Amino acid sequence: MFAVIVNAVTSSLGALLGFFLKRGIPERFTKAIFGVISLCVAIMGIQGAVQSQNLLLVLASMVIGTLVGTLIGIEDGMNRFGEFLKKRMGRGDDSRFVRGFVTLSIMQVIGAMAIIGPVQAALGSNDLLYFKSALDFTSSFIFGTLYGLGVVPVGIVLFLYQGFFYLLATFVMPLMTPDVVRELNAVGSVMILGIALNMFQLTKLKVADFLPALFIPIIYYHLIV
Repeated sequence: MFAVIVNAVTSSLGALLGFFLKRGIPERFTKAIFGVISLCVAIMGIQGAVQSQNLLLVLASMVIGTLVGTLIGIEDGMNRFGEFLKKRMGRGDDSRFVRGFVTLSIMQVIGAMAIIGPVQAALGSNDLLYFKSALDFTSSFIFGTLYGLGVVPVGIVLFLYQGFFYLLATFVMPLMTPDVVRELNAVGSVMILGIALNMFQLTKLKVADFLPALFIPIIYYHLIV
């Protein structure tokens, strides 16, 4: 659990540092860095998606997962939670508070790394989560300079999400076969690409509603095939 806590703390710490240091960083630099990060996120998404060996499964996972997520209203729920935090922290009508919270939350919790990392940590290997902590610290710092305190509570989301998989590691680990990991990573990478498109302001995809798609490869390889 220590590595899960480290990941959550570094995420919030990066956001706090970004918030307090943003006045010393000219806006043109933060925008330039944000553009580079957006580009790298897009490349990450494409690189992971093309590793799939079953594109039909990826498509089916995205369609089914999106239908379930839209029915549940995951992104709307996250928005409501963000609005609640905004009011509690006295941020008034700052719409960037919610946008930053939702975007960074999705960016840091989706994908195989956020699932496999806690599972590996439960089995004694913290390396993957420590690597993810460094990535999350960097992205949180940039988002903190751009969106303010709205991204600080993302550490809470990380702790709850990854802590869940850590506690269920004994049940999840037997299911994480190479096929499941590969296709789960491809599905998560499609979501990462969706985030990049939103970061470029080319689309307004409700990427949080895609999250149930991550469970479809597990169901497919263990209950269908």
